[in-house]
Amino acid sequence: MIKSCDMKQVWQNLKKSLRPNIKYAQSLVKGYPFRYANSQTPDGAELYMHKWIEFSTPIPDRGTTEIRANRIWNLQLAAKRINFLNLAPQQIFSFSDRIGNPTKSNGFREAPTFVRGQIKNDIGGGLCLLATNVFNTFLYGGCQILERHSHSIDAYGESRFYKLGQDAAVAYGYKDLIIRNHSQIPLQLRLTVLEQENRVESSLWGSAPKPWQVKVESHVIEKISPPDPQHLSGWVVETSRYIHEIEIAHSPSWQRNYETISFYSPCIKS
Repeated sequence: MIKSCDMKQVWQNLKKSLRPNIKYAQSLVKGYPFRYANSQTPDGAELYMHKWIEFSTPIPDRGTTEIRANRIWNLQLAAKRINFLNLAPQQIFSFSDRIGNPTKSNGFREAPTFVRGQIKNDIGGGLCLLATNVFNTFLYGGCQILERHSHSIDAYGESRFYKLGQDAAVAYGYKDLIIRNHSQIPLQLRLTVLEQENRVESSLWGSAPKPWQVKVESHVIEKISPPDPQHLSGWVVETSRYIHEIEIAHSPSWQRNYETISFYSPCIKS
C-alpha cells in the first residue's frame, strides 16, 4: 500500500514540474514572451548616457561562512544574466525569463530563502534580494509594473533590507517580477554585486533624459499583532506611485499610476 506521505510527495513533485508550464502559458496569453528583452550589450553603454535612477540594497550578513558565500555566488551568477540588459520601447523584463530555473544543475547553490512563512536554506536562495533591488530601480524609474509579489512574511523585522511594501519576491513557476518599458525611450539596466561593500547596486539608463518625475509612498494600514513573543508582527501596507510628466504642457501636477497592497503574516523570529 502506498503511504499517504508518499502520495503527498508525488503530488508535490508533479505540481512543481507543471507549475512553470502553467505560469508560462498564463504569460503567453497576455503576450508577454513575444516582447521579452534578451539583448545584453556591455559595449553599448555609450548609447545610454542619461541616468534615470540608481538603487542600492544591503546584503544581510547572516548565516555560516558557507551560506554567506553561497548567497553572494547566487547573486553574482544571476546578475550576469541581467547586467547591461537593453529594453527597447514596449519591451518587457521578466526576472524568471532572464534567470531561468535556479537549480543546482544551472549553477546555483544553497542559501537562505522564504518558504511557507519560514526562512530555510534552498537552492537559489538570495535571489529575492536581487529582485527587490531591480524592482525598486524600475519602480522609481517610472516603468510599468506588470507583475510583482511581496514576501509572505517580514522575516528580518527592523533589520529588513527593504522598505515594507517595496520588496519583490520571486519563485520560479509561481511568482515573477515583470516590468514593461512603456516609454518611447530605449533603456539599459545595469546591475552589479559589490561583495566587499556587501551590497547590490542597479541603475537604469536612457538614450534620453527621464521624461517624468516620480514619487513613491508606502503606508502601514494595519499592524497584525504576533500571537506570542516568539513571533514578529505582520503588516498590511499600501504603496502608491505618482508620476509628473515633465514635457506634457498643462499636465496635472501628479498622477497615480501604480498602487498595490502588500500583506505580511506574523512569523517566528529567525
